[in-house]
Amino acid sequence: MKIPIVKEYGSWAVFILSCSAGIVTGLSTRPRQTGREFSLEILLTILGLIFLINSKNPFSSFLRAKQQRKESLLWFIFFSLGGLILLAPFLAEGIKKFLFFSLLILSYMILLLRGKEHYLITELNGFALLTLSAPISYFMITGEMSLKLYLCVFIFFAAGVFKVKARIKKNLVYRFIMIFYCAVSLVLFRYLNISVFVLLPLIENIVSVIWMREEKLRTTGNIELIKGVIFTTLLGFFWHSGGRE
Repeated sequence: MKIPIVKEYGSWAVFILSCSAGIVTGLSTRPRQTGREFSLEILLTILGLIFLINSKNPFSSFLRAKQQRKESLLWFIFFSLGGLILLAPFLAEGIKKFLFFSLLILSYMILLLRGKEHYLITELNGFALLTLSAPISYFMITGEMSLKLYLCVFIFFAAGVFKVKARIKKNLVYRFIMIFYCAVSLVLFRYLNISVFVLLPLIENIVSVIWMREEKLRTTGNIELIKGVIFTTLLGFFWHSGGRE
């Protein structure tokens, strides 16, 4: 039996680093002082999110296939229900605060239904869902929903989408968009009162589109992974002083 798990390693990296960002910033608030702590509930929540992420492949297969769709549908139901059951502790406490984000799930499913899986808007929508794990992890530790943290993590990782597009297209339009995006990100971080030091890894994005060297896609992925680790580390150092709610 072949389990239809998501094999997009870049997506898993974004998800894991987003969870890490939520945990690191959450723990920096010293939750034990308010009666909360890192517990089994957050582990169940992360596992539930993993199940929901894996529901994407069977859902896409169900939409594309013209025959033998039953297996894909069953896997979709399995991952979806399993994820929701594991997310029960989170949903019981935070469903009202996070209900708005269900629009992201709806829009993503509509884009898949329309066959736009590899469009830029769909990839950004997907990253918006993956980075949602940051405020969810933060919430499970602190009991607070941080929109600021969500925007911080999404803005950073969305830059990777534009960088990959710029490297694939190799035209001036996408290269300009990448540089413009980094500039706007800096302004937004200043406006949100988030330390701009956490954006230091985006310097590589600007350099890479100015000096368009030949580079394998795998190399690009590895670079983005390293930058993500640096970003998460910097966030742990600077969130408490510059970005805490």
